[in-house]
Amino acid sequence: MARTYLDTGRPIVALATAPGRSALAVIRTSGEKAVERCARCFFPSNALISAGGYTMVHGYLVDPESGERVDEVVAAVFRGPKSFTGEDSVEFSCHGSAAVASRALAALEGAGFAPALPGEFSFRAFINGKTDLVEAEAVNELASARCDTAREDALLRLSGVLSSDFSALRREMLDLLSEMEVRLDYPIEEGESEGFDSEAPWIKRLAACEAHLENLSRSYIGGRLRQEGALVVVAGRPNAGKSSLFNLVVREERAIVSPEPGTTRDWLEAWIEIGGYAVRLVDTAGLRRAEEGIEAEGVRRSMDLSGRADIIIYLVDGRVGLSIEDIDFIDRHPAALKLWNKIDAADCQPVPSGWLGLSAKKGDRLELLESAIRFLLSESSGEAASKESSIRIASSRQKTLVDQCLEAIRGAKAGVDSKAPLDVTTLDIREAADFLGEITGEIAGEEVFDRIFGSFCLGK
Repeated sequence: MARTYLDTGRPIVALATAPGRSALAVIRTSGEKAVERCARCFFPSNALISAGGYTMVHGYLVDPESGERVDEVVAAVFRGPKSFTGEDSVEFSCHGSAAVASRALAALEGAGFAPALPGEFSFRAFINGKTDLVEAEAVNELASARCDTAREDALLRLSGVLSSDFSALRREMLDLLSEMEVRLDYPIEEGESEGFDSEAPWIKRLAACEAHLENLSRSYIGGRLRQEGALVVVAGRPNAGKSSLFNLVVREERAIVSPEPGTTRDWLEAWIEIGGYAVRLVDTAGLRRAEEGIEAEGVRRSMDLSGRADIIIYLVDGRVGLSIEDIDFIDRHPAALKLWNKIDAADCQPVPSGWLGLSAKKGDRLELLESAIRFLLSESSGEAASKESSIRIASSRQKTLVDQCLEAIRGAKAGVDSKAPLDVTTLDIREAADFLGEITGEIAGEEVFDRIFGSFCLGK
């Protein structure tokens, strides 16, 4: 039977660094009697067994059956519960070859360790109360951060600030729920106040929670852009200078530049950073009528990418001017960033209003283009509207649950405002609290664990 995340009785092992050739490879272990099991694969074994937590021991990793030396290593010992997973744990720093890593893993599996599932170390940290689901997701987000702002965002979420926000909101929901249930158990006596004044604070408290959750929900756009990166597509007719611009922005000769139309028949892409945002820059095939064949397929793909882009950079050859195809494309994509290329040429026509003139060949005014891209990204992420940095969510799971919580709170708020039966309103409050509990993992099931931790790297 296949192992599951809830099978926490088995000690686990995994390579925590990328496979392949490197200076070092780190192999992680965790679980009951992890130190003793690792000692079977270590010489001198007594040095490892007697080591305290947060200490490092130099020695040799050996085959537990034959005693053959596998590698010279340094073992870092962590004693539970004061470890990342909350369990006893040993991490081996080995020489970074595939041969060493393979033999080391085989030796440790021979000592009783099971190969870890993706993200299983982080799952054990969660199940042992060392972290919650928001912080666990932040671990994965930090490991996959494509740019510095994504790193900053993920590190802030890992610090527990976002978790504290959600926990405080859930406590407020539970406090409101208890107050309403007291009212249900001890209704207002006849002749006393009808209760509107006593219910007004409930509306204010619900409104405050609603406003806080709305801010978090809005932050997702910026968080997603930072974490996943923005798709920026370079489009235009053949020979407009798209490949030259791509090479200029990437600062590397990646695309073939040729005066022959149709040189680029499929897209070429590169990940770069512009203004703190990760950008997937794509150079597309020239847009022109192509009846059939490879070029026609390239044009079709270019149109498809343009339809999905966060930003379109549309180039026109300033010596030729606007064509019917250019005007048609811009009419269909009015938000495109319009570039008038080849301003260095003597026969370049004047730059039209609303266009940015530049020379992709010589690099003239590149800084203006990058500034424009940065502004469009910050505007779409909401950063341009607010100069104050705030914590952002980047998880689609969290975004869905935040929106569901908002809907429940709005239902409760409407119920209190209209003096609906109190037992109906409490259902909305309880539902809101449950959604918040699902975000942090106070309420969660195995399916949620598979979805979250299954996307992690091995050894994480």
